[in-house]
Amino acid sequence: MTAVILLLLPWSTAWAGSKPQTDAAAESTNAIAGEEVSATEAGESESTEIEAGFLSTTLDSGLTVSIYSNPALPVVATQTWVHVGSAHEADNELGFAHLFEHLMFGATEQNDAEIYTRHHNVHGGNSNAYTSFDQTVYISTISPEGHDRVLELEADRLSHLVLSADNLAREKKVVTEELRLRMENNPGARMQTAVLKAVFGDHPYSHAPGGTKATVMAADLDLVKRFYEGYYHPANMHLVIVGPVSGPETLAKVEHLYADLDKTHLEPPALTAFADHTFPERVTAKEDLPPIKITGQVYWGPRESDPDYAAWTMMTSMLTSGSVNPLQRVLVNEEKQALEAILIPGDLQAGSVLAFGSVSLALRRTPKAFRVLDHAVKGLGTRSWLSADNLESTRKRLLYDDLKAQYIASEIAENIGQSYARTGDAKRGLAGRAPMLESVTLEQVEAAWKTWILDVEPMQVMLKKGKAQAVEADAAIDGGAQ
Repeated sequence: MTAVILLLLPWSTAWAGSKPQTDAAAESTNAIAGEEVSATEAGESESTEIEAGFLSTTLDSGLTVSIYSNPALPVVATQTWVHVGSAHEADNELGFAHLFEHLMFGATEQNDAEIYTRHHNVHGGNSNAYTSFDQTVYISTISPEGHDRVLELEADRLSHLVLSADNLAREKKVVTEELRLRMENNPGARMQTAVLKAVFGDHPYSHAPGGTKATVMAADLDLVKRFYEGYYHPANMHLVIVGPVSGPETLAKVEHLYADLDKTHLEPPALTAFADHTFPERVTAKEDLPPIKITGQVYWGPRESDPDYAAWTMMTSMLTSGSVNPLQRVLVNEEKQALEAILIPGDLQAGSVLAFGSVSLALRRTPKAFRVLDHAVKGLGTRSWLSADNLESTRKRLLYDDLKAQYIASEIAENIGQSYARTGDAKRGLAGRAPMLESVTLEQVEAAWKTWILDVEPMQVMLKKGKAQAVEADAAIDGGAQ
């Protein structure tokens, strides 16, 4: 049952890796026949001395470029962050961000549809993409000798992508089949969608990043072209490059390759912070469930740029650090008041979320179900998870994970891209979470628990058996701490 309320974080990565990969051996054969490998790419040219360093700048076109040069890294990670996700879609564009995740691997005016994948396979690399609420990210990891060509191909598809009725129809079929497999045939995913719609209501996060079969199939070619020309504009993008590359030389190549991206800029709609949005006090969602009731409480937390974010992050990490979460220990193991207990943190651009849930038999009356859950959540503040020992063990685990990431080019690039998207500071991502987490005290965590959990009224969520995705909302409350 833990999949039921896994809507907060998993939806932000649910579509990662949705582009199907073909057989590597077959692709390599095609690559040798279909793409010339230059002497430079083959490693026969004289190597250039690489100096470690970081640079980040915004070009005249509006493109933000961040380059972290590290000669110790064996590969080059290139990520193009398009700051347009499902939350920015208009009603007649639902599913477009996900659709473009597929379309961008199509043919351009100069290259066929397979060249991007062929190039990565012949150089032992890999490519992928994912769609989230807040952005669409295109990912490349490749050996250094193949990197220049990646920049060329990336710039090419951002400016010369072929959008026709035929390739749109083809990708619609691919995407809708993916939705059928992942959504229609997955009861857990259907429940996630119902809860998502119920919890976020009229907030832009209320529809899943994947879209629906109906909205994707309704995609109009003229609207798709407008989406590409306007939103896939350099001013909405952040190009992140990490690896054994020369910063100044790479920047000069990027400036040259991206100089002719002549498009009409569309500014993505601003997303309302959770603290500034009015949410219903209680929502009831119905799905085709077994004879159970799922009761939830949702708390809205700070954004990454907020002062309380470090303490909130440590708090949620401490809550979820054990093999058995403290809510399950109370509700299921000790008080035997639930079949399952759920504790899920989420982190989005508009703010953080923490959801507590209880699964019980359908016979339990709704008021009692909410009382039992509320009593258990409020009582967690006196439990052993909120201790100095747990704080230090959680800190060590997080710092260890952070340290490991500093040796992986793609994870460094992800941290840089995420930091810029959330705070506007790309360099902050280089340090990872260490500076933020090293100084958090137990007193700060206790204060965060009081401010964001004890002193606010949560949104109450009830998911029960009934007509699929029917949502009922009650009175409204403001999100965030008061």
